[in-house]
Order: sequence, then C-alpha cells, then structure tokens
Amino acid sequence: MKRRKFLQLSALSSTSALFLNGHKVQALTQSSFLNQIPEHVIDGRSLVLIQLRGGNDGLNTLVPYNQYDDYAAMRPTIKLQEIGPNAAYQLDTTLSLDSQMLLHPSLTGFKTLYDAGKMNIIKAVGYPTLNKSHFAGRALMFKGGDGTPINANKTNGWIARFLHSGYDHTTYEDPLGIQLGSRKPSLGFHSEHEHKVDINLTGQDVSGYYNTISNIGNPIPPFVPETDHGENINFVNSTEIATNLYSERISTVFNAGSNQGVYSDTNLSDQLKTVARLIKGGAKTKIYLVTTDGYDTHADQVADSANSHTGTHADLLSELSNAMLEFQTDLELMGLDEKVITSTFTEFGRKPYENGSLGTDHGTLGPMFVIGKYVKPGIRGTNLDLSQVNIHFEETAMQHDYRQVFSTLIADFLGASSDVILQTEFEDFDEDQKIDLIQDAQVVDTALSISNAQILTKSVACFPNPILSDCTLRFESQFNFEITLQCYDLNGRLVFTLIKSVVSGLNFIELDLKSLKKGNYVLALKDNSLKLIASKHLIKM
Repeated sequence: MKRRKFLQLSALSSTSALFLNGHKVQALTQSSFLNQIPEHVIDGRSLVLIQLRGGNDGLNTLVPYNQYDDYAAMRPTIKLQEIGPNAAYQLDTTLSLDSQMLLHPSLTGFKTLYDAGKMNIIKAVGYPTLNKSHFAGRALMFKGGDGTPINANKTNGWIARFLHSGYDHTTYEDPLGIQLGSRKPSLGFHSEHEHKVDINLTGQDVSGYYNTISNIGNPIPPFVPETDHGENINFVNSTEIATNLYSERISTVFNAGSNQGVYSDTNLSDQLKTVARLIKGGAKTKIYLVTTDGYDTHADQVADSANSHTGTHADLLSELSNAMLEFQTDLELMGLDEKVITSTFTEFGRKPYENGSLGTDHGTLGPMFVIGKYVKPGIRGTNLDLSQVNIHFEETAMQHDYRQVFSTLIADFLGASSDVILQTEFEDFDEDQKIDLIQDAQVVDTALSISNAQILTKSVACFPNPILSDCTLRFESQFNFEITLQCYDLNGRLVFTLIKSVVSGLNFIELDLKSLKKGNYVLALKDNSLKLIASKHLIKM
C-alpha cells in the first residue's frame, strides 16, 4: 500500500490527536509535577474538550435576564420567550441581578447539571484581538494565540506544547490524547517534535483498530538523505511508528471498556460514549478532543418567530446538552466522574443583532461551559451590557481569556507546573490569573516541583538573561549526579544537548551561547534518567 494511503486511512498527521497512559504509576512521576492528591487519582485524570464548530450564538444560549427588553429589541424575530410554556429557563435566582440569565429551553441537560452543582458557566470569553474568520479564529485558539502580532503566527498547537513539555512519551504505552469527530486533524495537536504521539480515531473501527493498522504500511527505509525530501520521509516514518506503537493498545482498552449509561443516537453522544468506554478500559489519555458542527447559524437559526424555541440552534443545543449529561451520568455510574472534566469552546460568538434571515452573523464574545464532579459550581462573570453595543460586543468588554480557562484546567486539575505552563506558552495566565474553577481540596499543589523537592534545593538562576554571548547557571543540589541540559526553541525543536557534572551543594555551569540565534528558548535540566527536574526561559539577544 502506498504511504499516502496509509496516512489517509489512519487519519494521522502532526495535527491529529490521541495520547493515552498505560503505565500504572509512570504518567506523572515522569513529568515535572508534584501532587498531594493520591497518585491513583491524578494518574487517571483527563480533560475532554468539546469544540462547537461554527461559532455558537451565546446570546440565545444565555439571555441576560435583567436586560430582556434590550435583547428582544435586538432580536425581534429570533428572541426566546420570557414567559409561557416554551420560555427559556430562569437559571438561578440566587445570583445578583447582573448575573441572572435565562437558559435556552433546549438546554435541559445543562439545567440538571447546574442544579446538581456540577457546572460552571464562564461569561464573556474571547481574546484581545478577535478574528471573525472561522479558519483564522480556530487556528488562533488551537495555537494559543490572541490575534496580536506577537502571538498571531505560532507554528504549533498549545495542546501539543503542553503534552510534550509535561509528559515523557517514552514511558507511555498509550498515546497522550484522542481526536474524534473531525477527519481534519486539529491544529491544537500540531507539533514539530520528531516523535508523533497523536492519532485521529474519526471514522475508525476502534475495536479493530490494531487489525486495520497492522495490515498497512511499508518497510521503513534504512537510509534517509539529509534533504527536504528526506525530512518528509522521516515525518512519515515517525507517523507510521507512532501509529503501530499505539494501535494495539487502542483496541485493547476499547474492548476492555464498557458503558453503563444510556446515550442518544447522535454524533456527539457517540463520540463521548467512545471516550467513556476508553477511559473505563484503562486508557489514561490526558486530553480528548471531540467536535460537533453546525453552529454557523446565518439563516434559519430558529424555525420562525412564533416558534423561536425550535430550529437549528435549538437542535444543536439539545444535542450538546443531552450528550454532556449522558456522558457525566455514565462516568458517575462507572465510578469515574472524579477523573474527568469537560469543557466546551467555540471560535467566536455571534452578533447581538439578528440579521433578517432568522439568523445571526459572526461576532465576538461568548460563554464557555465547564462540567465535572470537582468543578466549582456557579457563574464566573456578569451579563454583558447590551446598551453599549453598536455592532459587536467590543473586545474591551471581554471578562475572560480562553487561555485562562485552559491554563487553569491543565494546572489545577491535570497538575501542570509553572515550568510546563511556561512551555505551553500560557505563563500570562498562571498563578493569580487563573480562574477559580476547581474545588479547593482537588487542586493539584504545584508550588513545589519534583526538581525542588527531590534534587534541587533552590530554583535555577541564570545570569545575565537576556544573553549576549555567555551565561552562567546557578543552583543548589542535594546530590552528585550528571545533569543533561537540553535547549529547545519555542517551536519545540531541540537546539543542543550538554551533559555536565553536578556536585552536592552550590553549582555554577558556564554556557557558551555565541552561536545561538536571537530569540526565546527553554532550557530543560534533566537527571540521569532524563526526567525533567527544572527549566529556565532564556532570551538570546
């Protein structure tokens, strides 16, 4: 079989997504995390991201209760009813008036989850310079960008940066994340690392995935030329190796898993049902990405003005709400609900004003929904002021950056240390910039990294930094050992490796960086087993 056919069948590329952790203890002990929560709990924690492709209409999803008249004036034909048998739900009367809202009547599952204390609604989410193009908006969010010149052209995905910096794939018999629901690989998993730890299961027979993969592919050539053509061959080789490495495990955990809950016959429910079964079968994937389409509701968003509670948007929200409730219920029945948090996101919101075609056009800000047993329930943010709207919600009205949400979830629930947050390029949303989303007793304590607790007694200092030519690393160690220094650029490419001797006590290591190009780098300090013990952000002038 031709190699391009292999790639088409496996749906793999550097932008696809599948990663699982099969080892009992190795997952986080091989990363730079230190947890005070029992290891068996942290080891199995996963984050499920649900992409609402097309740009969800946040204003008909959550209607500001205190501004209903302004809302109705902006949307005379598509407005939801405030009273009557088909009216939107008043979500929570205990909230302050500027936070109270009416929930779309199709969101019965969300109402159940909210009332059970398992949902947090985050209002007015966006980023500083919003792009209203579907492709550009999705690309920015998957790469961790914000539309500003300095962050507009990232070359890899934030999920890939997180997984590569936080986990050592060599200790995993499973991949680190799964993509479902879209044959086009997600940019969030795009990586320039040589080892591809990503697989797209969309359209695959998951139970027989190994049998499918084991019958395709060609022998890997022993000699590859150092040319552009050779780089392409190496990419295909690494993809094929990763696929074969993980394929049997995928089939194994799927066949070992099961579901106890009942799911609707919808595409999104089927995706989440597969995720639940993989988790039950022993897969410890860190990030799952599932996708549902159809949210680009320029026309026929509602059936008609007399039945605005029905139509395309109502059907989409019903599918989303029911699927998330079914997924959470299934996890609870299987005793797995403490291990999973689910979050929605969409590339942009929609205009506050309707467009005359029973629909809405591309807009800016919108809500995110975060669900799980250990999620702090309630609302983050207040209703946006409709009286200040001209055409769009202005970016200046943004109350939360989407990166705050993702940074909080990977830090407080998955346990990403500040070093990992830095390498994920979310450092602006660490520490006091995180959102209060996870129950206090379940937040992973990353105040100490493994480096500080086990080997280094103080954090690593580098001077001078920024660096013109040479610099010196200073740190204190509890042991004598050989340290491996690996320098990466911000695309994740390895620039150089050095091995130095470390003594117990104070250490100074001189680095000659004259030949290093100008730019930003991350210097990883690793122990004898190549476990990450510390990292340092370097700036070369």
